[in-house]
Amino acid sequence: MAMTGSSMPTMRAVENDALIESSFRRLLASIESEREKIRSTWQQIEQEREGTTAELERLRQETEDWCYRERQKIDAEWNRLNRLNERMSVLWPSDKDRDAFSNEVVQVNCSGRPFSLQKCTLCSVEGSYLNHMFSDAFVQNIPRDSEGRYFLDFNPTCFGLIVEYLQNRHLRADAPIPVVPVEQKQNMDLLAEALRLKPFLLENRVSSVHGTSLQVTPGTNLIKATHPGWQVVASQHPIPMAGSSYFEVKILSNPDPVRGGLAVGVCGHVPQGAEVHTIRLNDSVLYNSSNGLVGDAFAGHDVAKGVQLTEGSTLGLKHDLATRSLVWYHNRQPIGSSTLKAESLERMRMLYPVFALYVPDQKIQVDFTAPAPSHGGGEGGGGGADRSAPGGGR
Repeated sequence: MAMTGSSMPTMRAVENDALIESSFRRLLASIESEREKIRSTWQQIEQEREGTTAELERLRQETEDWCYRERQKIDAEWNRLNRLNERMSVLWPSDKDRDAFSNEVVQVNCSGRPFSLQKCTLCSVEGSYLNHMFSDAFVQNIPRDSEGRYFLDFNPTCFGLIVEYLQNRHLRADAPIPVVPVEQKQNMDLLAEALRLKPFLLENRVSSVHGTSLQVTPGTNLIKATHPGWQVVASQHPIPMAGSSYFEVKILSNPDPVRGGLAVGVCGHVPQGAEVHTIRLNDSVLYNSSNGLVGDAFAGHDVAKGVQLTEGSTLGLKHDLATRSLVWYHNRQPIGSSTLKAESLERMRMLYPVFALYVPDQKIQVDFTAPAPSHGGGEGGGGGADRSAPGGGR
């Protein structure tokens, strides 16, 4: 059937509408696709931004840590240089300062006792704390009394001995240490250690001057018995009284450990005369091999008896200054402790290590610098019993 003229425009309009709708849909699809691309690109940008931010934060933290470490190194080096400069100013002053240093007289009020001496004399012991106290870097920190003198809160008697030694040393390099009164021994040890005065901090050794047949090897603290019978030798100096002290004896040879005849301990004096042939010493406490404690200066104790000092073993002795007690160690294990009698303390302000050998060819080595064991007081049986001639003494 042929179309009429009026229907033709209508059909054309419908076709146009269909084309327009199809184009619009494609446009919407294209817009949505581009939106997805933009959204995806934006998410990628966000992820990269977060990653970049984290990396920048890590780099910032690492930079700050590095700067902090470098600053600590610089500060430590700067402090080291300052300390070195202070030490240099003490040991090697400038020419101008050296002249003033040599001629300057220091006025000191030591706990009410006046002293006057040259600064170069006062600071003559290298490494002592007096050097630092009176150096330009520290001297302004020392308080002064009403008369402008430097005030030192030290024991005046002990400081007087130090001044005496320094003045003698200024005249004679090998000047001996002044004799320290017995009642000032502990105070002297404390002050010398605090001021780091090496000449007063004596290195102990077994005395090579004794009236016995014992062989004492200089420099090694080796002691060997050559004849039968008790032979007693002491250390050259008493043990330090600045704090607790410890010494140790190693048995290198003991032909007869069962019967005893080998004793180690302390005495309030250096044995003299007939005392060097007995272990029954006045004001002493010793441990005798295979027996136990002997002496007249110990009160209560819980030291094990019957310990044999065989070849290769060690016997250590620690003096506890706070309690005035003796802690005994065998092979660095505690075997008990003993307290000093109250009536003996006055006579035992100084304690000399003593070593007694009875059997020929016995040989021991003393170590005055051995570190004290970390163990506390020991446990043990009752007091020692004399079971033989060596154990009973002579």
